[in-house]
Amino acid sequence: MMEKLSPEQADSLPGIPDPAENPNLFGHGEQADQLAEAFRSGRMHHALLFTGPSGIGKATLAFHLAWHLLKERDPATAAAHLAAPEPGSAVWRQMAAGSHPGVLHLARPYDDKAKKFRQVITVDEIRRVGRFLSRTAHDGGYRIVIIDSADDMNTNAANALLKSLEEPPRATLFILISHSPGRLLPTIRSRCQVHRFSPLGSDVLEQVLASIGADMPMDDAGRQRLLELSEGSARNALLMTQYGGLDIAQACDSVLDARGFDVGAAGKIANAVAARGADIPFDLFNRHLTDRLARDAASAASGGDPGRARRLETLWRETGETILQAVTYNLDKRQHVMGLLNRLNAELAR
Repeated sequence: MMEKLSPEQADSLPGIPDPAENPNLFGHGEQADQLAEAFRSGRMHHALLFTGPSGIGKATLAFHLAWHLLKERDPATAAAHLAAPEPGSAVWRQMAAGSHPGVLHLARPYDDKAKKFRQVITVDEIRRVGRFLSRTAHDGGYRIVIIDSADDMNTNAANALLKSLEEPPRATLFILISHSPGRLLPTIRSRCQVHRFSPLGSDVLEQVLASIGADMPMDDAGRQRLLELSEGSARNALLMTQYGGLDIAQACDSVLDARGFDVGAAGKIANAVAARGADIPFDLFNRHLTDRLARDAASAASGGDPGRARRLETLWRETGETILQAVTYNLDKRQHVMGLLNRLNAELAR
Protein backbone atom coordinates (compact mmCIF):
# COMPACT_ATOMS: atom_id res chain seq x y z
CA MET A 1 0.00 0.00 0.00
CA MET A 2 1.25 3.49 -0.85
CA GLU A 3 2.56 5.57 2.05
CA LYS A 4 0.06 8.21 3.13
CA LEU A 5 1.57 11.68 2.66
CA SER A 6 -1.36 14.01 2.07
CA PRO A 7 -3.40 15.44 4.97
CA GLU A 8 -6.93 14.06 5.07
CA GLN A 9 -9.36 15.91 2.81
CA ALA A 10 -13.14 16.13 2.85
CA ASP A 11 -13.33 13.64 -0.02
CA SER A 12 -10.46 11.33 0.98
CA LEU A 13 -11.11 7.60 0.65
CA PRO A 14 -9.31 5.14 2.97
CA GLY A 15 -6.60 3.26 1.12
CA ILE A 16 -6.86 5.45 -2.00
CA PRO A 17 -4.17 8.07 -2.72
CA ASP A 18 -5.37 11.67 -2.77
CA PRO A 19 -4.60 13.70 -5.93
CA ALA A 20 -1.76 15.53 -4.17
CA GLU A 21 0.14 12.29 -3.59
CA ASN A 22 -0.95 10.19 -6.57
CA PRO A 23 1.97 9.61 -9.00
CA ASN A 24 -0.30 7.88 -11.51
CA LEU A 25 -2.38 9.78 -14.06
CA PHE A 26 -4.85 7.76 -16.11
CA GLY A 27 -6.06 9.30 -19.36
CA HIS A 28 -5.99 13.00 -20.31
CA GLY A 29 -2.76 12.70 -22.28
CA GLU A 30 -3.86 15.38 -24.73
CA GLN A 31 -4.48 17.94 -21.99
CA ALA A 32 -1.18 17.05 -20.31
CA ASP A 33 0.75 17.57 -23.55
CA GLN A 34 -0.99 20.89 -24.22
CA LEU A 35 -0.02 22.18 -20.78
CA ALA A 36 3.57 20.99 -21.13
CA GLU A 37 3.83 22.76 -24.49
CA ALA A 38 2.29 25.95 -23.09
CA PHE A 39 4.97 26.05 -20.40
CA ARG A 40 7.79 25.24 -22.81
CA SER A 41 6.70 27.93 -25.27
CA GLY A 42 6.27 30.58 -22.58
CA ARG A 43 2.51 30.83 -23.19
CA MET A 44 1.32 29.46 -19.86
CA HIS A 45 -1.78 31.38 -18.78
CA HIS A 46 -1.71 32.63 -15.20
CA ALA A 47 -5.07 31.01 -14.35
CA LEU A 48 -6.27 27.61 -15.55
CA LEU A 49 -9.79 26.27 -15.06
CA PHE A 50 -10.02 22.46 -15.24
CA THR A 51 -13.64 21.45 -15.85
CA GLY A 52 -15.33 18.08 -16.13
CA PRO A 53 -17.09 15.45 -14.01
CA SER A 54 -15.88 14.72 -10.51
CA GLY A 55 -13.35 11.96 -9.97
CA ILE A 56 -11.79 11.77 -13.44
CA GLY A 57 -8.28 13.03 -12.62
CA LYS A 58 -8.46 16.82 -12.94
CA ALA A 59 -6.87 17.48 -9.55
CA THR A 60 -4.28 14.75 -10.09
CA LEU A 61 -3.20 16.43 -13.32
CA ALA A 62 -3.06 19.77 -11.49
CA PHE A 63 -0.48 18.38 -9.07
CA HIS A 64 1.44 16.69 -11.89
CA LEU A 65 1.60 20.07 -13.64
CA ALA A 66 2.80 21.72 -10.43
CA TRP A 67 5.51 19.08 -10.13
CA HIS A 68 6.54 19.68 -13.75
CA LEU A 69 6.91 23.43 -13.21
CA LEU A 70 8.89 22.97 -10.00
CA LYS A 71 11.16 20.34 -11.54
CA GLU A 72 11.77 21.78 -15.01
CA ARG A 73 11.97 25.43 -13.92
CA ASP A 74 13.40 26.78 -17.21
CA PRO A 75 10.86 26.71 -20.07
CA ALA A 76 13.66 26.83 -22.65
CA THR A 77 14.97 23.43 -21.57
CA ALA A 78 11.69 21.89 -20.37
CA ALA A 79 10.58 18.47 -21.58
CA ALA A 80 7.91 18.21 -24.27
CA HIS A 81 5.77 16.05 -21.98
CA LEU A 82 4.88 16.45 -18.32
CA ALA A 83 7.67 15.11 -16.14
CA ALA A 84 6.74 11.89 -14.36
CA PRO A 85 6.47 12.44 -10.60
CA GLU A 86 9.24 11.00 -8.43
CA PRO A 87 7.44 9.86 -5.26
CA GLY A 88 10.71 9.47 -3.37
CA SER A 89 11.92 13.01 -4.03
CA ALA A 90 11.84 15.70 -1.36
CA VAL A 91 9.94 18.10 -3.63
CA TRP A 92 7.15 15.60 -4.36
CA ARG A 93 6.84 14.57 -0.72
CA GLN A 94 6.69 18.20 0.41
CA MET A 95 4.07 19.01 -2.20
CA ALA A 96 1.98 15.98 -1.24
CA ALA A 97 2.19 16.85 2.45
CA GLY A 98 1.16 20.46 1.82
CA SER A 99 4.48 21.83 3.07
CA HIS A 100 6.18 22.93 -0.15
CA PRO A 101 6.75 26.72 -0.02
CA GLY A 102 5.87 27.10 -3.70
CA VAL A 103 2.49 25.33 -3.67
CA LEU A 104 -0.71 26.31 -1.86
CA HIS A 105 -3.53 23.76 -1.94
CA LEU A 106 -6.96 25.02 -0.83
CA ALA A 107 -9.97 22.82 -0.19
CA ARG A 108 -12.84 22.66 2.27
CA PRO A 109 -11.22 23.13 5.71
CA TYR A 110 -11.73 20.98 8.77
CA ASP A 111 -13.81 22.55 11.53
CA ASP A 112 -12.11 21.59 14.81
CA LYS A 113 -15.10 22.72 16.86
CA ALA A 114 -17.71 20.79 14.86
CA LYS A 115 -15.32 17.85 14.27
CA LYS A 116 -16.11 17.67 10.57
CA PHE A 117 -15.18 19.29 7.27
CA ARG A 118 -16.98 22.47 6.34
CA GLN A 119 -19.40 22.40 3.42
CA VAL A 120 -17.75 25.41 1.74
CA ILE A 121 -14.36 27.01 1.16
CA THR A 122 -14.51 30.13 3.30
CA VAL A 123 -13.10 33.60 2.74
CA ASP A 124 -10.53 32.91 5.47
CA GLU A 125 -9.08 30.14 3.31
CA ILE A 126 -8.89 32.39 0.25
CA ARG A 127 -7.16 35.10 2.28
CA ARG A 128 -4.27 32.67 2.59
CA VAL A 129 -3.66 33.28 -1.12
CA GLY A 130 -2.70 36.92 -0.51
CA ARG A 131 -0.27 35.97 2.25
CA PHE A 132 1.18 33.19 0.09
CA LEU A 133 1.75 35.47 -2.90
CA SER A 134 3.27 38.22 -0.77
CA ARG A 135 6.24 36.00 0.01
CA THR A 136 9.26 35.75 -2.26
CA ALA A 137 8.96 32.88 -4.72
CA HIS A 138 10.80 29.73 -3.66
CA ASP A 139 14.14 29.56 -5.54
CA GLY A 140 12.80 32.17 -7.93
CA GLY A 141 10.37 29.65 -9.42
CA TYR A 142 6.61 29.46 -9.78
CA ARG A 143 4.11 30.03 -7.01
CA ILE A 144 1.20 27.68 -7.63
CA VAL A 145 -2.28 27.89 -6.10
CA ILE A 146 -4.55 24.86 -6.51
CA ILE A 147 -8.21 25.21 -5.46
CA ASP A 148 -10.13 21.93 -5.33
CA SER A 149 -12.86 22.50 -5.92
CA ALA A 150 -13.57 26.10 -6.82
CA ASP A 151 -17.27 25.16 -6.83
CA ASP A 152 -17.07 24.97 -3.04
CA MET A 153 -16.20 28.64 -2.55
CA ASN A 154 -18.93 30.73 -0.95
CA THR A 155 -19.71 34.18 -2.35
CA ASN A 156 -17.28 36.05 -0.11
CA ALA A 157 -14.49 33.61 -0.92
CA ALA A 158 -15.13 33.90 -4.66
CA ASN A 159 -15.06 37.69 -4.52
CA ALA A 160 -11.82 37.62 -2.54
CA LEU A 161 -10.22 35.32 -5.12
CA LEU A 162 -11.09 37.74 -7.91
CA LYS A 163 -8.68 40.32 -6.52
CA SER A 164 -5.78 37.89 -6.77
CA LEU A 165 -6.78 36.73 -10.25
CA GLU A 166 -6.93 40.28 -11.57
CA GLU A 167 -3.35 41.28 -10.72
CA PRO A 168 -1.24 38.18 -10.08
CA PRO A 169 2.49 38.54 -9.38
CA ARG A 170 4.97 37.30 -11.95
CA ALA A 171 5.47 33.53 -12.20
CA THR A 172 2.17 32.77 -10.48
CA LEU A 173 -0.17 29.99 -11.58
CA PHE A 174 -3.73 29.43 -10.38
CA ILE A 175 -5.33 26.05 -11.10
CA LEU A 176 -9.04 25.94 -10.33
CA ILE A 177 -10.79 22.57 -10.31
CA SER A 178 -14.49 22.70 -11.19
CA HIS A 179 -17.08 19.96 -11.59
CA SER A 180 -19.86 22.47 -12.27
CA PRO A 181 -18.36 25.61 -13.85
CA GLY A 182 -21.80 27.17 -14.16
CA ARG A 183 -21.71 27.67 -10.38
CA LEU A 184 -18.64 29.91 -10.62
CA LEU A 185 -18.84 33.67 -10.94
CA PRO A 186 -18.71 34.69 -14.62
CA THR A 187 -15.93 37.11 -13.71
CA ILE A 188 -13.83 34.21 -12.41
CA ARG A 189 -14.46 32.10 -15.51
CA SER A 190 -13.56 35.02 -17.79
CA ARG A 191 -10.15 35.39 -16.15
CA CYS A 192 -9.22 31.74 -16.63
CA GLN A 193 -8.11 29.63 -19.56
CA VAL A 194 -10.56 26.71 -19.66
CA HIS A 195 -9.38 23.13 -20.13
CA ARG A 196 -12.24 20.65 -20.52
CA PHE A 197 -11.83 17.06 -19.37
CA SER A 198 -14.01 14.21 -20.60
CA PRO A 199 -15.18 11.16 -18.64
CA LEU A 200 -12.76 8.25 -18.71
CA GLY A 201 -13.33 5.39 -21.12
CA SER A 202 -14.18 1.92 -19.84
CA ASP A 203 -10.68 0.61 -20.60
CA VAL A 204 -9.10 3.41 -18.56
CA LEU A 205 -11.51 2.81 -15.68
CA GLU A 206 -10.48 -0.84 -15.61
CA GLN A 207 -6.82 0.25 -15.49
CA VAL A 208 -7.57 2.46 -12.49
CA LEU A 209 -9.32 -0.35 -10.64
CA ALA A 210 -6.56 -2.82 -11.47
CA SER A 211 -3.90 -0.39 -10.19
CA ILE A 212 -5.28 -0.61 -6.64
CA GLY A 213 -6.35 -4.24 -6.79
CA ALA A 214 -10.06 -3.45 -6.72
CA ASP A 215 -12.52 -6.31 -7.03
CA MET A 216 -14.28 -6.17 -10.39
CA PRO A 217 -17.57 -8.01 -10.97
CA MET A 218 -16.82 -11.37 -12.56
CA ASP A 219 -19.85 -11.48 -14.86
CA ASP A 220 -20.24 -9.31 -17.97
CA ALA A 221 -23.57 -7.89 -16.79
CA GLY A 222 -22.05 -6.80 -13.49
CA ARG A 223 -19.08 -5.17 -15.20
CA GLN A 224 -21.38 -3.34 -17.60
CA ARG A 225 -23.53 -2.14 -14.71
CA LEU A 226 -20.42 -0.89 -12.92
CA LEU A 227 -19.24 1.08 -15.96
CA GLU A 228 -22.73 2.50 -16.50
CA LEU A 229 -23.11 3.72 -12.92
CA SER A 230 -19.55 5.06 -12.80
CA GLU A 231 -20.28 7.42 -15.73
CA GLY A 232 -16.61 7.66 -16.63
CA SER A 233 -15.49 8.63 -13.11
CA ALA A 234 -12.67 6.69 -11.48
CA ARG A 235 -13.84 7.86 -8.07
CA ASN A 236 -17.35 6.58 -8.75
CA ALA A 237 -15.95 3.25 -9.92
CA LEU A 238 -13.93 2.91 -6.73
CA LEU A 239 -16.96 3.74 -4.62
CA MET A 240 -19.00 1.19 -6.53
CA THR A 241 -16.50 -1.63 -6.05
CA GLN A 242 -14.87 -0.86 -2.71
CA TYR A 243 -17.69 0.66 -0.66
CA GLY A 244 -20.78 -1.27 -1.65
CA GLY A 245 -22.06 1.21 -4.20
CA LEU A 246 -23.29 -1.48 -6.59
CA ASP A 247 -25.28 -3.22 -3.85
CA ILE A 248 -26.75 0.08 -2.63
CA ALA A 249 -27.79 1.04 -6.16
CA GLN A 250 -29.43 -2.33 -6.79
CA ALA A 251 -31.30 -2.27 -3.48
CA CYS A 252 -32.52 1.29 -4.03
CA ASP A 253 -33.72 0.58 -7.56
CA SER A 254 -35.66 -2.45 -6.33
CA VAL A 255 -37.50 -0.27 -3.81
CA LEU A 256 -38.07 2.59 -6.25
CA ASP A 257 -39.44 0.32 -8.98
CA ALA A 258 -41.70 -1.79 -6.74
CA ARG A 259 -45.48 -1.53 -6.86
CA GLY A 260 -46.11 0.04 -3.51
CA PHE A 261 -43.59 0.95 -0.84
CA ASP A 262 -41.71 -2.03 0.61
CA VAL A 263 -41.07 -0.86 4.17
CA GLY A 264 -38.96 -3.90 5.03
CA ALA A 265 -36.62 -3.52 2.06
CA ALA A 266 -36.31 0.22 2.66
CA GLY A 267 -35.53 -0.47 6.31
CA LYS A 268 -32.64 -2.74 5.33
CA ILE A 269 -31.20 0.04 3.18
CA ALA A 270 -31.57 2.50 6.06
CA ASN A 271 -29.81 0.08 8.42
CA ALA A 272 -26.87 -0.11 6.01
CA VAL A 273 -26.43 3.54 5.04
CA ALA A 274 -27.66 5.41 8.14
CA ALA A 275 -25.58 3.53 10.70
CA ARG A 276 -22.95 5.28 12.79
CA GLY A 277 -19.74 5.64 10.78
CA ALA A 278 -21.44 4.85 7.46
CA ASP A 279 -20.71 8.26 5.94
CA ILE A 280 -19.56 6.92 2.57
CA PRO A 281 -22.54 4.55 2.10
CA PHE A 282 -24.86 7.42 3.08
CA ASP A 283 -23.28 9.63 0.42
CA LEU A 284 -23.56 6.80 -2.12
CA PHE A 285 -27.26 6.42 -1.32
CA ASN A 286 -27.92 10.13 -1.83
CA ARG A 287 -25.90 10.33 -5.02
CA HIS A 288 -27.58 7.29 -6.53
CA LEU A 289 -31.04 8.76 -6.02
CA THR A 290 -30.15 12.06 -7.70
CA ASP A 291 -28.32 10.26 -10.52
CA ARG A 292 -31.29 7.94 -11.03
CA LEU A 293 -33.68 10.89 -11.30
CA ALA A 294 -31.35 12.67 -13.73
CA ARG A 295 -31.13 9.58 -15.96
CA ASP A 296 -34.90 9.04 -15.88
CA ALA A 297 -35.53 12.70 -16.74
CA ALA A 298 -33.11 12.51 -19.67
CA SER A 299 -34.73 9.28 -20.85
CA ALA A 300 -38.19 10.85 -20.71
CA ALA A 301 -37.00 13.88 -22.67
CA SER A 302 -35.37 11.79 -25.40
CA GLY A 303 -38.38 9.46 -25.45
CA GLY A 304 -40.81 12.24 -26.34
CA ASP A 305 -42.42 12.75 -22.93
CA PRO A 306 -41.54 16.37 -22.02
CA GLY A 307 -44.16 16.55 -19.27
CA ARG A 308 -42.62 13.64 -17.37
CA ALA A 309 -39.15 15.02 -18.03
CA ARG A 310 -40.08 18.36 -16.45
CA ARG A 311 -41.69 16.66 -13.47
CA LEU A 312 -38.63 14.49 -12.88
CA GLU A 313 -36.35 17.49 -13.23
CA THR A 314 -38.34 19.27 -10.51
CA LEU A 315 -38.19 16.13 -8.37
CA TRP A 316 -34.42 15.93 -8.94
CA ARG A 317 -34.00 19.53 -7.78
CA GLU A 318 -36.21 19.03 -4.71
CA THR A 319 -34.38 15.82 -3.82
CA GLY A 320 -31.06 17.64 -3.97
CA GLU A 321 -32.40 20.31 -1.62
CA THR A 322 -33.65 17.64 0.78
CA ILE A 323 -30.23 15.99 0.81
CA LEU A 324 -28.47 19.31 1.36
CA GLN A 325 -30.68 20.08 4.36
CA ALA A 326 -30.10 16.62 5.84
CA VAL A 327 -26.33 16.99 5.56
CA THR A 328 -26.12 20.65 6.58
CA TYR A 329 -28.34 20.36 9.65
CA ASN A 330 -27.32 16.80 10.59
CA LEU A 331 -30.91 15.56 10.44
CA ASP A 332 -31.89 12.03 11.42
CA LYS A 333 -30.36 9.85 8.69
CA ARG A 334 -32.73 6.92 9.03
CA GLN A 335 -35.78 9.16 8.76
CA HIS A 336 -34.17 10.87 5.75
CA VAL A 337 -33.58 7.55 3.96
CA MET A 338 -37.05 6.16 4.62
CA GLY A 339 -38.75 9.42 3.67
CA LEU A 340 -36.90 9.81 0.38
CA LEU A 341 -37.44 6.21 -0.70
CA ASN A 342 -41.14 6.44 0.14
CA ARG A 343 -41.63 9.67 -1.79
CA LEU A 344 -39.63 8.63 -4.85
CA ASN A 345 -41.35 5.25 -5.02
CA ALA A 346 -44.70 7.05 -5.22
CA GLU A 347 -43.52 9.72 -7.66
CA LEU A 348 -41.80 7.33 -10.08
CA ALA A 349 -44.91 5.16 -10.27
CA ARG A 350 -46.94 8.06 -11.72
